[in-house]
Amino acid sequence: MSEAIHNSGGQPARAGKARGNAPGAGDRPGARFGAAVNGRDGNGRDGNGAAGAHGDARAARAGHPAEQPAERRRAGRRTTAESADAFAARIDALSPRRLAALTGAFLLVVAALLVMEMNDKAASRALETELRLDQAVSDGAAAMNIAIMTGAPAREAMRGAWPGGYAALYHLSASGDVLGAAGRSDIVVIPAAAFGSLTLEARGKAVLDLSSGRIAAAWRPLDNGETLLAAAPARDLFGRSRIWVIYAVILSAMTLVIASLMAAFLRQSRAAGEAAHALSTLSDFNAALAGGRASPWFYDPKERTVFFTKALLQPLGLGARDRRFTLREISALAHPQDLRAAMAILSGEPSGVSEGSVRLREPGGGWLRAYFRTGPDATRFRRAGVAIDLTDARAFAPGAAIAESRLRDAIESIPEAFVLWDASGKLAVWNQRFASIFRIPAKILKPGLTAAETAACAGAAGDVLAAHFGPLDARTEESVEIPLPGSRWAHVSRRKTAEGGYVCIAVNVTDLKRRASAQKRKERELQQTVEDLEASRRELSEAIQKYEYEKYRAEEANRSKSEFLANMSHELRTPLNAINGFSEVMQSELYGPLGNEKYKEYVGDILASGRHLLELIDDILDMSKIEAGRVALEPKRMELERALNESVRLVAKRAADAGVKLTASVGHAPPVFADARAVKQVVLNLLSNAIKFTPAGGEVTLTAEADLDGVTVIVADSGTGIERAQLKKLGAPFELTEPHFSRSQSGSGLGLALSKSLMEMQGGLLALASRPGKGTVACATFPRRKDANVRLPQFVREEAHMLTGAAPSAKPPYPVTQAAE
Repeated sequence: MSEAIHNSGGQPARAGKARGNAPGAGDRPGARFGAAVNGRDGNGRDGNGAAGAHGDARAARAGHPAEQPAERRRAGRRTTAESADAFAARIDALSPRRLAALTGAFLLVVAALLVMEMNDKAASRALETELRLDQAVSDGAAAMNIAIMTGAPAREAMRGAWPGGYAALYHLSASGDVLGAAGRSDIVVIPAAAFGSLTLEARGKAVLDLSSGRIAAAWRPLDNGETLLAAAPARDLFGRSRIWVIYAVILSAMTLVIASLMAAFLRQSRAAGEAAHALSTLSDFNAALAGGRASPWFYDPKERTVFFTKALLQPLGLGARDRRFTLREISALAHPQDLRAAMAILSGEPSGVSEGSVRLREPGGGWLRAYFRTGPDATRFRRAGVAIDLTDARAFAPGAAIAESRLRDAIESIPEAFVLWDASGKLAVWNQRFASIFRIPAKILKPGLTAAETAACAGAAGDVLAAHFGPLDARTEESVEIPLPGSRWAHVSRRKTAEGGYVCIAVNVTDLKRRASAQKRKERELQQTVEDLEASRRELSEAIQKYEYEKYRAEEANRSKSEFLANMSHELRTPLNAINGFSEVMQSELYGPLGNEKYKEYVGDILASGRHLLELIDDILDMSKIEAGRVALEPKRMELERALNESVRLVAKRAADAGVKLTASVGHAPPVFADARAVKQVVLNLLSNAIKFTPAGGEVTLTAEADLDGVTVIVADSGTGIERAQLKKLGAPFELTEPHFSRSQSGSGLGLALSKSLMEMQGGLLALASRPGKGTVACATFPRRKDANVRLPQFVREEAHMLTGAAPSAKPPYPVTQAAE
């Protein structure tokens, strides 16, 4: 190339030899684009060196192998520097020091949060231990009181109340001696002196500092003067691992993961910067080379060199490798008339020229035409552009070539199929979408094919192509929807052009056709649904009419029942009062003796039957009022202890007459939130049933057990007991535990039904636990405050049968209540 420039006066042989045997330094195989753009010329000098044109030509020659490593090193250093600058600009906002500071601050915040969470966890474990001990000793004291009263083993009651974990239960005498123990008493060891320092006469709790550690203790006095004490490690009842160990491991793992992520982020940022630079360079080259015989060019103002790729140099016969030219070499290559324009475009001389056609000298001595262009925003210090070879289009204007290229790109970018037929019916222009619809290979389609030949290339779909995509016969335009191969649909529009040809555009409407079909199907389904709804509406209207009629009949029947019960009550009470009054006069022998002992026995039976019938009538009327919703309770804070004592006094005579021992221990019953009359009626019903079904010589006890939400009134008897299957029948009106013809006790079965209804109206619970031959325990739980969620005591939850549902509340019921049910 240098030889050709030096001997431009007319030595083509030497120029050809130079081009064939001496490739330039930039033409070496595998040369990087970065090295070509940023490298200097072969000898390290620009076009203004002292050696002149001959020295520049010799320096540009590629026959100097000693100069290639130096240029490669300089190009590598410049490429590395540019990549580093680009990467530094990208990650300047997140430098390693700033990222480390942010990471450290984040870890400090996480550590502070973990420390606060650790303190909260430790406090919650200690509080959980305290609450579990308090609950265990409360349940255990109740179970122990019952065990002492019934003679059951105290150790079983203690084991039932053991809260688990490392807790231990101690049964202490009044003097503080250990009578028994349950749980992990081998771990929780309390010396006798520690027991003596506690005030065991009243309920309480404390934390003991012993040699084995801090021990949390809670105790409750029993009814016989003894004490039940629960103890466990104050730190954690279950002896779980230290909390700080867990959070230390978590913090260490987070630190390691964050440090790894930070290192990976820095590596990824560095790789992303380098990849972005490489991708930008590759995009520039792809955009410039997409047109074929064209080349991007880059001007280096420091070296005063211009870089061209082989895409332009090879067709011009100037080498088969990318290479760099100095301005002196460009001035020797360009035609004298085009030299000023070429220098203005390439180097940015102040002439305002940004594009133009330039003639370049070819090695054979002729002139080749090339079109140079740069961007309008290019400066003298940053210039780049594109060079297009016009060798095969000498009579073709560059603007027309660019316009044709743009038109082809626009046609290819159309999402619809496009085909253009000329005035003679021959194929002129098409896009890839048209070929893909009919599966025609790109190498088969050529300009000049007739419609029949094009249809033959389409195979089975040729009939569709010929009928709807070819030239029209007599019409000027057509617009129609047609089916395509592969269950597709297209909207085809054909129009006549100004020169007499036809243009055809096909739009894919498969989705529209499918949506229309789906819409029709949905309309049919919707119509069917409307018809079904109309039928359902008619049926519902008929059902509502029947319901209104049946409701009217039920209301009439209920009103008739209420009137009947009111009249019956009045009609029965009047003779019953006379019968009971005269029976009492005759029984007391107010007007003289009856004369025979049998008469006195008969009079007593008459009086008892009359009173029983009167009670039955009262119960029926109360049940009727409750069902009709005419009973309005007024719950309020009341003294439960007073109501229980009054109930005991009312049934004391009945228990004495039946030979049943009645015992009441309710001195510690706290107030409840309930209706006083309803509470008294429920307790009287439970006591009456217990006395009724307890044989002579038996015992009935009345106690009260309180917790944070409610107070449970417990009525226990040593009577005959009830089978488990019979318990499920109780609570409904007129349901009895014995068959009608084998009853041993009088009763209507309304007492428990009334009690159940009254307890549900107050938000309480009513439950029974019984074993045949051992007796029955009835529990009525009243809330201590409004909307409290009550539950049964621990000792009856497993065996109790719930007569009432859960207490009404906005909150869900306790799991223990569900288990009891």
